[in-house]
Amino acid sequence: MKHPYLLLVILGITALICMPPASAEAIGSDQGWYVIHCNVYEAKIYLDDKFVGTVPQGALTVPAPLNGTPYKKIRVQKNGYSTFIDTITKIPAGGDMVDLYVNLRELPSTTPADIIGDVGWYTVYCNIEGATVLFDETEKGVISQGVSYVPVYSTATPFHSYTVKKEGYSSYTGTIDRVPLRGETIDLYASISPAETATATPVSAGGDIGWYTVHSNVDGATVTFGKDIKGKTAKGVLSVQVFVTGTPYKTFTVYKAGYIPYNGTIARYPAKGQTVDLYATLNAEPDTTTTPVPPTKTPLAPSVAFIALILGGVCAGMSGRIRK
Repeated sequence: MKHPYLLLVILGITALICMPPASAEAIGSDQGWYVIHCNVYEAKIYLDDKFVGTVPQGALTVPAPLNGTPYKKIRVQKNGYSTFIDTITKIPAGGDMVDLYVNLRELPSTTPADIIGDVGWYTVYCNIEGATVLFDETEKGVISQGVSYVPVYSTATPFHSYTVKKEGYSSYTGTIDRVPLRGETIDLYASISPAETATATPVSAGGDIGWYTVHSNVDGATVTFGKDIKGKTAKGVLSVQVFVTGTPYKTFTVYKAGYIPYNGTIARYPAKGQTVDLYATLNAEPDTTTTPVPPTKTPLAPSVAFIALILGGVCAGMSGRIRK
């Protein structure tokens, strides 16, 4: 053969092409994996804004970074559904897999009038059911199951702010940075608390959040956890936010002028997203005012009365002589 070296090159290339890819086990035990489960087929998945694939029929497996910063955020989106965003709190160890679960909510179907133009959506999330949503002071809907969907035309006049409010709660106002494109959803978030609530942060707080709901029969009563003032009851309740990794509280007190303070113990600490109910019944302080007693005449002592009788008799005798 005139070109023996050429034959060797061809054989080497053929061997590389036909060689099967290395399995996860062959790569080594240092590799960890994320297994992403989603309820919507072909939704797009992003990890730290890096596109990693679309949702298959089963689950999508993504290798975790071997070196550098681990993934911290997952975002999944598809036209017609609200965007899902969550933090990634677990890092898979070598050879391990971490499951991530995504549940996309379908947006309400558009009306025939909406089909005329390009429509996008704002998805407003709030912690209070029935709260009213306003865009630039124009009412757009109410919170139902923690969310409200607001359709907008991409060619319409942009909104600049949104407000979420409900009677008995402090209002929340946020800014709107841009208009959604056709079929796009933009997520907006609002958290409102009962009016006149002053929330103190527990010592060594940080991490996931839980709640205490303090129930009382008296409105406007002050609630303290330990020595920290948490706010006042409104419509019979007060919601108190705590960090599940913070120093646990042991006692709580509910008090108001004119009532006997209520002191209770806290036996259970809420887990992430959990609410623990506490109850306090205040009793009115007893009425300490007394009805004034009318003064009574003190009877004369017997000796004084006897002398008074003698003097009366002497005066009567003298009066009779003078008349004669």
